Amino acid sequence: MKKILSVAAILAVVVFSGCVGTRPKGIKDCDFRVSDVKTVEKAMTYAKLELEMDVTNPNGVGVIIDHIQLKLYADGNQIGSGAASFADSPIPPGESVKLKANLAIDYLSAGLAIFNMIISHSASYSLRANVYYETPLGAFHSWTTVSRFWMPF
Repeated sequence: MKKILSVAAILAVVVFSGCVGTRPKGIKDCDFRVSDVKTVEKAMTYAKLELEMDVTNPNGVGVIIDHIQLKLYADGNQIGSGAASFADSPIPPGESVKLKANLAIDYLSAGLAIFNMIISHSASYSLRANVYYETPLGAFHSWTTVSRFWMPF
């Protein structure tokens, strides 16, 4: 009997863990747009930037961006990262809000990316975010591209 209960408990954990983080039906990712960038700290090996983002909720229900993990890539190489929590800033349906997040850029990684851009004769960057949402229909997370640019030269 104990063996059957143990197997049933393990199966329940496996089944229900597959449901955690799945996107509720009809819920879309918010739209992100970088509206301003400010340098807030300079150090020997990194610079810290403050990103201001316009975030629009395209859904018919309010959402909360519990937290966000940011990664900045230049020429395909990660040169910076950051994170922020916005649990106190619900976004009403169909509305936009301004959210701020800090991003630290590593000078060595950025220098190597610039060197690679010069060699490849093209410049590219992308800002990606892993966004953790809370909605009345459930919680989920997804990767989104906040900003992207590519230019041959």
